[in-house]
Amino acid sequence: MSTGLRAAAPVITILGGGAFTPRLCDALGRAIPLHEVELRLLARRTDRLKVIADHSARRLARIRSGWRVTAAPSLEAGLAGASIVVLLVRVGGLQARAWDELFPASFGLVGDEGLGPGGIANAWRTAPELLRIARTIADVAPDARVVNLMAPLGITTRLLLEQGLDAFGVCELPLLTFEQWLARAGAEPRSTSWHYAGLNHLGWFWDVRADGKDVLRHVAGMPVANGYRAPIDMRTLERFAAAPLRYFYEVYDRDAGERVSLGRRSGRAAELLELADTLVQRFADSPGAEIPEEDARATPWLDRAVAPIVSAMLDGPACSGFVNIRNGDTIPELPSELVVEVAATFAARGITPRAPGPLPIPVARFLRRVGESETLAFWGARQRDPRLIARAIETLPLPIPRGAVSELASLAQQAS
Repeated sequence: MSTGLRAAAPVITILGGGAFTPRLCDALGRAIPLHEVELRLLARRTDRLKVIADHSARRLARIRSGWRVTAAPSLEAGLAGASIVVLLVRVGGLQARAWDELFPASFGLVGDEGLGPGGIANAWRTAPELLRIARTIADVAPDARVVNLMAPLGITTRLLLEQGLDAFGVCELPLLTFEQWLARAGAEPRSTSWHYAGLNHLGWFWDVRADGKDVLRHVAGMPVANGYRAPIDMRTLERFAAAPLRYFYEVYDRDAGERVSLGRRSGRAAELLELADTLVQRFADSPGAEIPEEDARATPWLDRAVAPIVSAMLDGPACSGFVNIRNGDTIPELPSELVVEVAATFAARGITPRAPGPLPIPVARFLRRVGESETLAFWGARQRDPRLIARAIETLPLPIPRGAVSELASLAQQAS
């Protein structure tokens, strides 16, 4: 018998995201099969938050009539009653990302906010603020499921799990890379068998086969197309018996990256900072309108990872993707406490990770080395111990100049 009471609309709290939050609101509105949902937005720049929330609400109204978008006045208010929390926070903003990209370059290294010395700097800067957020989630919304996209993803996800939260990290890069390889090989996903495992942005595919074809060798033997973002270097494939995501070429093996025309250009953070300023001004001038400048940056992690996964958790269709979780015994070759990235199925009942099977020995060796550095960086950032930060940098499988470790460690702590 009906009681006449209607269940409250689920609350999705989005922390961070800045000028690209309207895109996520649109993606969620298209993906989630519910008539009523409340999206609560929080951001570091409170002066921009109301502008972004108003623009998002007007756009979303064209997709969903029963949904609400609000600017939360505080972290506690934004989290109260939340079913799902999406973490898109970048502590220090794009200015901090610019530092992570800049200081390693003085030592001949690639700067990245999630990997190498730049990622360690980000961990040092991010840990105290994320700890505050995590403790607030635990106090105000202890049953919320936390979808994490904060770099460096392995370390931030580990901190959230340490606080007892139902948290996991997501990334779209393995999915998009795999799709591009299959398309180049003319293979159908349903007829393809494969294995995948790794750390975030340092994942590896191996033994990918479709209708008797070795997909990885086939793609590696094809000419590198201009601007193609998912090439395979044959020498790397033969060395590791596996093919990595592009960040391996860009950050860890730049010689291999040159062989497949992959490199990292500088100044990306500054470009994004300028774009964000432009977008927010456009939102203020024309709330709810289509903004052409948004096309200057693709955001596949929102519509290919976050939106379908959140939809699945809210009784939408189950979806396949890739997840960052505490290892346990999923990958026996790696420490149990490490956060690893594996394939998974997402559904309302939970996440079902796909054990990858035995790793190729060279891949396991590489991941153990990076994982050791990540663990040192985690504890260094968590305990505010500069000595552990220096050890984390020293452990990286990178050509760090002799005598540069202490200076790199010092620079990694400057953008706090």
